Amino acid sequence: MSRDNREVDAMPRTIAIMGVCAPERRAYAERTAVALERPLHLLRFADLRSAHALPAPRPRASDEHPVVDLGTDVDLIHAIVARGGADVEAVCLVDARHMIGDLLDEAALVASAKPGDTRGDVGARARQAALALELATRIVWINWEQVPTPALAVQMALASHLNPSAVVRLSRDPLSDLRSPATHEGELLERAGWVRALNGAHDPYMRDNRVATLAYEQVRPFHPERLSAALDRLDEGAAGRLVRSAGFCRLASRPGILARWEHVGSAMWIEPLGTDDGRMGLGQEIVFTGLDMSAPRLAHVLDQAALTDDELAAGPSAWATFDDPLPAWPAAQPSIPDAGE
Repeated sequence: MSRDNREVDAMPRTIAIMGVCAPERRAYAERTAVALERPLHLLRFADLRSAHALPAPRPRASDEHPVVDLGTDVDLIHAIVARGGADVEAVCLVDARHMIGDLLDEAALVASAKPGDTRGDVGARARQAALALELATRIVWINWEQVPTPALAVQMALASHLNPSAVVRLSRDPLSDLRSPATHEGELLERAGWVRALNGAHDPYMRDNRVATLAYEQVRPFHPERLSAALDRLDEGAAGRLVRSAGFCRLASRPGILARWEHVGSAMWIEPLGTDDGRMGLGQEIVFTGLDMSAPRLAHVLDQAALTDDELAAGPSAWATFDDPLPAWPAAQPSIPDAGE
């Protein structure tokens, strides 16, 4: 065993391989297990459904830190937490030939998913691709030799904006890919670029003039009908090519409810997080990452969707009459503040 192999193999961590390109991910996981002389575990969605955890065999010490191939449709957060959370070496494998295409893909993860199974959502595959990048301790590109250097630079900068703490590498072999020390501090979800941007700590390691991350804040809630129109404009490129956005938002027609804003490519999810008494604020905190973006145009489009002075003064009883074309939420019991509060 070489010195490099011993250094990497001494890492007391499970190595989880993620990514939406199943054949390439599986092959890379196999090469990693062979190179490190570790067992290979395959985790698929059905395994989590039945056991609610990653398999953790204990008979031999050599099995305590396997290489795990996380299936394309696995709940990545659940899977990583089950094996050790932030201590897991989470490797996101990227095929350079279609990385950005994966993030713009409108396909579902599972075409035959039952109603209520989010794996059947439009854009679910793109959301999984984005999440794998955001959870990774290191991001590794394969087939990068087939991509022009400027396009490769954009990909690496985009990944670094989505996860500023991740080690980014053009793959040579699994041992080389794992050699650089990676950060394992903090919570899993705090690795995401949008979380870091909201916390004022967004500092990507790789940069490119075409790639930007912009934070949008607005104290007023959105008018749902105008927000729907604004989303269409943004999807058409009114502020550049938006790749990923996430954060928190408020809809005037659904007062008292804080919502999670999540978008990848052309797919959008605005889902309720919980109800409150109105003291958590009314407005928006959303982070956008994309290509060739314009901060003034982005702010202009979104500001047009916010309530006007007259609408804001009219209060929640008037907001409830707004046309609301956005998808309905499950029944909630918000505490609606009085117009005078």
